Amino acid sequence: MKKIFTFILCLMMTISLIGCSADKKAVAIVNGQNITLENYQKLLYLNKSSMESYYGSDIWSKKMEDGKTYSDTLKEMVLQTMIGSEVIYQQAEKDKVIPTDKQVQDQINSFNESTKNNSEYQEQLKKMGINEDFIKFQFTRDLANTNLQKKFEEDTKISETEMKKYYEDNKKSFYTDTVTASHILLKTQDSEGKELSAKKKKEAKKKAEEALAKVKSGEDFAKVAKKYSQDSSASKGGELGTFGRGKMVSEFEKAAFNMKKGEISDIVETEYGYHIIKVTGRVDKQETYNDVKDKIKTTLAGQKYTEYVEKLKKDSKIEQKEDVVKTAKF
Repeated sequence: MKKIFTFILCLMMTISLIGCSADKKAVAIVNGQNITLENYQKLLYLNKSSMESYYGSDIWSKKMEDGKTYSDTLKEMVLQTMIGSEVIYQQAEKDKVIPTDKQVQDQINSFNESTKNNSEYQEQLKKMGINEDFIKFQFTRDLANTNLQKKFEEDTKISETEMKKYYEDNKKSFYTDTVTASHILLKTQDSEGKELSAKKKKEAKKKAEEALAKVKSGEDFAKVAKKYSQDSSASKGGELGTFGRGKMVSEFEKAAFNMKKGEISDIVETEYGYHIIKVTGRVDKQETYNDVKDKIKTTLAGQKYTEYVEKLKKDSKIEQKEDVVKTAKF
């Protein structure tokens, strides 16, 4: 299913559905090239179905922070994506970096291979009018964007001064402070989150002390967790995975981040109950400039390409047909 999702994401990010026929209504015109209502609706439907599979069909009437509904936001996002993609494609033609037929066919073959056994998905594409020609068109656009970005980054110099400045300005983002831990939890809350009686809390504390004595004496932590712990991590031997600061309640975090790898805590009390923590991994490291130099170069190149595309859009003649957009079915 990875290829299916990739295809949908590809459409969401880089698609431009263009119709040359003068008799087809256009939702936008980019340097004289139409983006048709028919194809705009196809893209809306495709992304609507994709989002509903993740968030449910009731999402569209909900409002975002700016007061717009999710449906209005998606409509605008799809339109702007299509406009941007057309601008990119036109520039790729000028720079002679349109993908070869073989490159496109390789993408199509890969997509077809990944979906050939998914009859339900194939039927859905058919209902939307998405056929081989349509898919070819989309991958041509996607690869054109990839090729243009590659050419731009090859032609764009990023100085050592720029990279060092970015490192200094964003030094905190290159600092890693994480703990990998397991725990044993004896709860002091019931299934509804209400605090247990003093008697039951005392019983929980006694159980926690029993478990602590076992792990401190050298018994396998995972086995003790499976026997004593009262949360979902018990089945995994108490494993919580890796987490950074601000992810756990304050008492738990303070204890965990003050421990070294291999250490087992005493009983730590939080609002959830009595915890016994074992730190199985600890990373506290500031990456140096040389450690992240290549990563910074890639980031800056991507930022410059985004700025380049925005300039292309600004320099293009773009006419949006809001009256036609409003007629799009959703």
